[in-house]
Amino acid sequence: MLAVGTSAEERGGGKVALTDADVFEGVDAALMFHPGVHDWSWAPLTAQTQVRAGFPGRAAHPTGDPVGGINALVALVQLFNVMAVSSRRLPPGSSVKGIVTDGGRATNIVPAYEEGLFGLRAATGTELDVLVAAVGTWSGGVAAATGTRAEVTRLGNGYAHFRPNDVLSERFSRHVAGSGIHLTDPAGGVFLGSSDVGDVSNRGPAIHPFVAILGEEESDRTPAFSARATAS
Repeated sequence: MLAVGTSAEERGGGKVALTDADVFEGVDAALMFHPGVHDWSWAPLTAQTQVRAGFPGRAAHPTGDPVGGINALVALVQLFNVMAVSSRRLPPGSSVKGIVTDGGRATNIVPAYEEGLFGLRAATGTELDVLVAAVGTWSGGVAAATGTRAEVTRLGNGYAHFRPNDVLSERFSRHVAGSGIHLTDPAGGVFLGSSDVGDVSNRGPAIHPFVAILGEEESDRTPAFSARATAS
């Protein structure tokens, strides 16, 4: 049995680096285990990556030269608007969330450059590639409409989606049932985010069960959950 500490799940993808370094080479099966709000035999985890979208415009004084500037902020705001509308028709498991990382320097200068960082998720790696391409298309359309340019960059490969192993999940469920923990398959249409364990599961057999320490009406991203996890 090999116990592997895998840090940097949230930022950095520690398991991706370890997988690429062949740390799991020759391992028959991998187990990652989380407390949560569900008793599930495996985790429905999506593929994930980040995209940076920047819009170069042209700086000018908004009153001294009211027509000379090209407002890059308008382009970035419009991209958020397009994403809000387009997200309503994305397939299950797909989502786009973003923040403004460069929002201008002064209110009396037409912004010459604006930038956002976006987290993309999708049910599979193929669907994630489609979503990345869509962000490029949306950005290009916004740039054409606002007179700016779109600079879209995918930041690394991100995380692969998790591939469950039915045989291992069934055996693990049978084992913990002896302790009074009864695991079920995940509820349909529910996705729990992303994890670098997805990359491990794409290289070899892996399972990622959840055991509830709070009720399903709760969330595992709250102070209450943190307190319960500390006390458990």
